Amino acid sequence: MGSALVRGLWRDNWHKKFRFLLYDVLPERSQGLAKELGLTSVQTFGELAPRFVFIAVKPKNVEELARTLQHFRNATFISVVAGFSIRKWREVLFEEAKVVRLMPNLCVEVGEGVVPICFSDSVPLSEREELLFLFSSLGWIFETPEENLGYFTALSGSGPGMVAMFIEGMMDEGVAMGITWETSLKVALQTVLGTAALLKAKGLHPAHFKNLVASPGGTTIAGVKALEKRGFKGIVMEGFEEAYGRLAKLFVEMG
Repeated sequence: MGSALVRGLWRDNWHKKFRFLLYDVLPERSQGLAKELGLTSVQTFGELAPRFVFIAVKPKNVEELARTLQHFRNATFISVVAGFSIRKWREVLFEEAKVVRLMPNLCVEVGEGVVPICFSDSVPLSEREELLFLFSSLGWIFETPEENLGYFTALSGSGPGMVAMFIEGMMDEGVAMGITWETSLKVALQTVLGTAALLKAKGLHPAHFKNLVASPGGTTIAGVKALEKRGFKGIVMEGFEEAYGRLAKLFVEMG
């Protein structure tokens, strides 16, 4: 997720306004990304005095990392660590720490992500506005109470994997019909992309759009009927329900 955020911000030229310094416990990772994008990697925090510190690590590594960040007293800490609350961040950093929780999905890399965000009360309004503008280049921003971040994580975080399965199913059927898999994949990708773009541009409800596409006695309604016989929407809903249930269980295990 860290590299996806870097690529997404770099894509919109934010590296020309801010100096990006990349760090990873495995230096070859940050060095490789820095070389690819023309950025700077560091092997130690040294005398740095950053305005914004992005943290993308596993929850088990948070406390060890936090000890190396405690001297950044004036920085704003932007966490993409799932299940690690603002309260916990203040416990491992320092009580007055300015903390932002961000739960984006991987689509931020191409500027089409879902970006739920919440701020600690210590983040001033001027910084909130600056960060909201910064993150708007990554996709759609949803400022939300912290207790709702789990819903977004299950829906938008797991969603791309399930959408990819649907695309794969379209592609496979195209191959079964006799189309090459390369062409079939392009058709499936463009169909999903175009549908999403049109729904987004026109603000249409998906059910209304489906009715516009489905002609009486036509091919679309025949396909819809076959899907509905097998409980397609219910299956999709169950998939996300399972994803959220697993997420909630992980949060409990993490304490």
